[in-house]
Amino acid sequence: MMRGVSLLAPGGSLEMARAVFAAGADAVYVGARGWSRRTAQYELSDDEIREINDLAGEWGKEVRVALNTNFSSTEMDLFMGKIERFHQWGVKGLILTDPGAMHMVKSHFPEMEVHVSAGANAINMEDLRFYREIGVDMVVAPCNLTVEEIGEIKRHVDVGVEVFLHSNTCFTYLGKCLMSSYFRHQWYWDEEGKNHFWGSPNRGGYCHRICKARWNREDGRGAYLRNDMFLAFSNLPDYLEAGVDCLKIQGREYTPDLIGEIVTFYRTLIDELLLRGRNVDMAAYLAQLHHLSRKRDAQRERRTFTVLQEVVEGVPQRV
Repeated sequence: MMRGVSLLAPGGSLEMARAVFAAGADAVYVGARGWSRRTAQYELSDDEIREINDLAGEWGKEVRVALNTNFSSTEMDLFMGKIERFHQWGVKGLILTDPGAMHMVKSHFPEMEVHVSAGANAINMEDLRFYREIGVDMVVAPCNLTVEEIGEIKRHVDVGVEVFLHSNTCFTYLGKCLMSSYFRHQWYWDEEGKNHFWGSPNRGGYCHRICKARWNREDGRGAYLRNDMFLAFSNLPDYLEAGVDCLKIQGREYTPDLIGEIVTFYRTLIDELLLRGRNVDMAAYLAQLHHLSRKRDAQRERRTFTVLQEVVEGVPQRV
């Protein structure tokens, strides 16, 4: 029998959080507005985060708040003010990118879990040892890492490891891509004094998915780079045997119904793998995954086309 693992799902709205809890997710992650790698329409106000945290308590679930952008010195007081509120409300986990912010949180609120975002690009054992030394509890592995590399990390470093069940396959390391900034470099300050950079997901704006667009190649054929719904499917038994601690579903920008279906699918598969191990017929799940992939791709393609059209036409990003 394989060891247990947590299933983490997106919470782009209160409705989505309800859907993923009902579908069997163990935890939900939400983005603090202006502080995570999405536009404001998929992030939440502090009051909304508190409401979802209360809902999680009713379900016996957990909430992780993503503040996984890089902030300037002028924003650190704002950041710590948010963390203090979240701590008072009983939020248990944070997803962060900035090492200084991680150190500050663990110094002031050591009981709060700190998870290193994939955007920090922790890709080798020395990276993970460093983060463990400053007190972090879990590291989100970039999608570039292989099963073998993750297994080596789990064998040699005493830190939790989280992997994506599906993810954008970035052609640079996540958190180090500057393509969106070349297309839009604008910013504004909100009423709290937080600076929002529309053209930089690393500073609280949105990834415009430039690499996912329909670019014409020299041979005249259109090229379209899809993100991979099947990234971890065939490797799931290996991940569980390697001791992966958390499996993450992405998709704050999709509909709650679709995310609920995806969570149900993975909850069923993971539970069977934990019970039966290598005896599970993975092929039996494949047709359902293809169906979910087509539904997800249709929603993602519409969103990607809309975002890129707005970038080209100079339409202000929704905030």
